Amino acid sequence: MKSRLALLLALVLLPALPLRAQGASESLEREARSAARAGKFKEAAVRFESAADAAPDAQRRARMELQAAYAHFNAQNAASARDALGKAFAADPALPVVPEFFSPDFMKLVQEVKEQRKAAALPPPDLAELKRVSAEKMKDGRFSDVVYDLSNYPADKLDAEAWTLLAQAYERVGRADQAAAARQRAAAAAAAGAPGAVAGGSAASPATGTAPRVPPAGGPGRPPAAAQAGLAPVSAAVDFLAVGRDAVARGDAFTARASANRALELDPNSSEAYRLLGDSYMMQGEKALAEANWKQSLRLNERNEQALLTLSDYYLGEKNWPEALDALRRASEIDPANVSRLEILGRKARADGDLKTAKAVFAAAAAALPSDPAVLTEYGAVLAQAGDLDAALEPLTRAVAVAPDRATAHANLAAVLRRKGRLPEAEREYREALRLDPNDAPALRGLGALLLSTGRPQDAVAPLRLAVAKDPADVDSLVALSRALRLSGDLAGAGAVLKDADRIDDAAVYTEAGAVAYEQGRYPTARALFEKALAKDPSLAAAKAGRDRAAAAAGFLDALAANAAAQSPPAPPARSR
Repeated sequence: MKSRLALLLALVLLPALPLRAQGASESLEREARSAARAGKFKEAAVRFESAADAAPDAQRRARMELQAAYAHFNAQNAASARDALGKAFAADPALPVVPEFFSPDFMKLVQEVKEQRKAAALPPPDLAELKRVSAEKMKDGRFSDVVYDLSNYPADKLDAEAWTLLAQAYERVGRADQAAAARQRAAAAAAAGAPGAVAGGSAASPATGTAPRVPPAGGPGRPPAAAQAGLAPVSAAVDFLAVGRDAVARGDAFTARASANRALELDPNSSEAYRLLGDSYMMQGEKALAEANWKQSLRLNERNEQALLTLSDYYLGEKNWPEALDALRRASEIDPANVSRLEILGRKARADGDLKTAKAVFAAAAAALPSDPAVLTEYGAVLAQAGDLDAALEPLTRAVAVAPDRATAHANLAAVLRRKGRLPEAEREYREALRLDPNDAPALRGLGALLLSTGRPQDAVAPLRLAVAKDPADVDSLVALSRALRLSGDLAGAGAVLKDADRIDDAAVYTEAGAVAYEQGRYPTARALFEKALAKDPSLAAAKAGRDRAAAAAGFLDALAANAAAQSPPAPPARSR
């Protein structure tokens, strides 16, 4: 019973082992890189070797051994470096070693190790025996061994059956691109009349014995460059790009750059490879090199959306607004969804007070989405804030045309029309906004202010009262409602609206409260309120005039009281007992 339980537990835990190994290897790699940055090369070499031992696949083991070799080399231990290089190429003969990442002396050692391995290589085994052994290993689930055996066999000697076995092994270890390339080579070998049947019948038809003509990469009768160099067959730069992107996600700039360079070896005009190369430089703070590679990516493919977005983010960080805007505009032309990024940029510029940039950004956004009422409305608001009312009318009018059922669009248009002095049109737009949404606060506030300015305070009371109810902290609405009530003759109501003038502590509130107090005949109180308004804003002409009137009225009443006291008869003397 115990043995069965142990077996069951082992079966449950077995799938998790590669994941745990991957995590352990990555953790050791991070420790090794930290040691290398600190100049502790001996410690780094040990850590890299441990990371190689914990690696779940041959490719990662090879990369870690390569790093261990370089750490040994920097620690002046050439013998250990040579030994680690031998382990690296034994694990992955196709291991890319990018010269830009290593010193010239180390690259000489790499070349020496390669030459020694080439000289010591035994003649390739019999292909038929190799295929038989590979088929047995496939049955036993030893797929990595099959990949190693067949990918290290001279590529020009493999037949269709061998290529198909290699493709199947690649698939089982999760290397889809290499599998696709191997199947292409299998089809090409079958079409060229190479001996051997194709396992599974994928390349040749049993009925006709023919197969689609798929010329081998590199031209008829000639193996691809990768195969000539003894490397495992690859389909294109796509696989290296995927590896590089995964490295970027992990923060591994070294692997990302190596992958990008390998991709460029296969396709020198790969826009995506240059973008990946730029990303790897940026991860290490090499901004100039990163920018140059991103620009090269766009020269090769001007519609590379991700390169444009990456450049826009970079320029935003550098506060280079024109370049950031240009990159975002081009990205928005490719995919209108990127306009949201333009909106964020425009709002940031607006918040920073840079209305010139904000106008340019929203102009680009409106050009990209000419029928988006939100974009058009915000563009009009920026133009109005910048004082360009005539220009603001065009996008705001367009917003109303494309979204006639949006209250906000009508309210925004009405606000600009009111500032332009086109009051009848503004009133019509305000009322239409309130017809669509009776609780739209900007429309309530705007209509009330318009009615006040056209001498209709009684009509203004209702919308202003609703506006205050929607936003009791809005000072403009409070002042306007108090004024509308005061001009309508409701002094008590006007005073009640601003009963907390001291708590609000605003110059406009003190001025209106002073006007209410003056109308009520409370001249000393009015004078004190006007004085508070001037203390907050000495330039308020209405507060100055109100203070002077209140002071004069209070003085007049004081004089009347003094005169009345002087003319009254003296009180009779008190009688004594």
